[in-house]
Amino acid sequence: MFQRIHRDESGFAMVFAVLVVFVVVTLSITVLSLSIHNSEQSAYDRKRVTSVVAAEAGVDDAWNRIQTTAPEILPSAGCTEPTRLSHPLVGSVEAEPGPATFSAAYTWYADSAGTTLLTGCPSQTNVPAGVLVTATGRTSNTVPRQVQAYMTLTPNYGGFDAAILSVTNTTFSNNFTVTGLTGSDGDIYVTNGNLTITNSPTFYGNVYVPTGSASMSNGSQVVGNLWALNSVTINNPATVTGNVISSTSSVGGSGTVGGSATAGTTIAAGLTVGGNRYPTTPQGPPPTQSFPKLCQVAITGVCSAMPWAGYTVSTYTGATACTSAKNFLTTGTLTGDRVVFIDAVCNLSIGNNDDITFTGDLAIVTQGSITTTNQNNWTGVSGKKLFLIVNYRSIFTASCSSSYDVSIGNNSNFLNASVLFYSPCTVTLNNSNNFAGQALGNTVNVTNQFTLNYRPVLVPGVPTLMGFDQGIVYLREVA
Repeated sequence: MFQRIHRDESGFAMVFAVLVVFVVVTLSITVLSLSIHNSEQSAYDRKRVTSVVAAEAGVDDAWNRIQTTAPEILPSAGCTEPTRLSHPLVGSVEAEPGPATFSAAYTWYADSAGTTLLTGCPSQTNVPAGVLVTATGRTSNTVPRQVQAYMTLTPNYGGFDAAILSVTNTTFSNNFTVTGLTGSDGDIYVTNGNLTITNSPTFYGNVYVPTGSASMSNGSQVVGNLWALNSVTINNPATVTGNVISSTSSVGGSGTVGGSATAGTTIAAGLTVGGNRYPTTPQGPPPTQSFPKLCQVAITGVCSAMPWAGYTVSTYTGATACTSAKNFLTTGTLTGDRVVFIDAVCNLSIGNNDDITFTGDLAIVTQGSITTTNQNNWTGVSGKKLFLIVNYRSIFTASCSSSYDVSIGNNSNFLNASVLFYSPCTVTLNNSNNFAGQALGNTVNVTNQFTLNYRPVLVPGVPTLMGFDQGIVYLREVA
């Protein structure tokens, strides 16, 4: 007789539940591990990207420093002068999820191809032609990244590369001519304002407006390129024989462009363009120049005193300083290289039929102003220089007045010498005969007809190489 075997299934649900919990826990652990791994990888990638950004910031910092720093201050391995920047140069970047740091090492080359290392330290006389910047960015010691950039270098002589350098808004409302030294290199810079041309000057050089807009009308002519950060307007019959660029805005008007026209936005259909049109093509800002700081009296952290090595310095002070200086200048012939320093806020006025004759370089440096009126003659010897300089002061940007201007009046004749007109306030050039030299001022006014033949008039002993314009050969991540 068969008997059925009884099977008791009590407790099976518990075993099944334990198995399910085990599977769920295993899956949870797997998902958690994967999440932790992804989180760690994301954090690492985030740190890597931040390090790359920091390294690129190091390259950007190098670009800025090289453009605006004299070579004797730039960082260089093995160069330990007290004023030189440390090598490598370090810095930091505020970034999420936390700050990052960079260090940038500079390798200087004697040729633009980057094949010959520069011997010695970069200086005013030992000028590099290329530089390799290796920037290392890091968010921690475990996530460093490196970016390299190679640049060719063109010396920037701190404003002395310009026939006319004006800092603020500038209007040329009269007919005059600027010629170049070698071809069309009589360049015009308006470094921190707009340029408006309302009459018929002719510039044999490039015109740069690195922070503002440019407008030309009547018969004005640029025999070169015109480049502004903002809009450019060329009204008929104004002409630019070279290229016209608006970095961020439009190129408008009905005038003529001999070369190509490039605009950040639009190009007017009525503009005659001999070359190609490139609308909606934003560019970087135009080249610029640093306004030189010429100090007879040093200003801590701003500028050193001009040394005038080899010059005989005559100093005039007090209430009669300008009168005494004028008597000295107009009595007889000045021989040798001389500096006349007027250590007073007064006006040196050279008037009708005053004659100043000099056989060496002549510098007039004043704490006040310089004015010439009516018929006066400045006669030098070919190859010599005449410096008319209002001493730089750091307060000038907020307190310019006619007390610190250079104003050249009608029929002022500058013969056989290159002339530097310099004021950290206003330089005004009225109707005068042709002359060779430069005009550098916070504001430059031209009120009548003359010809300025560009000649760089470098102040002896003053570090005039103030930085380098750069041509970027390559930028790459290397590690």
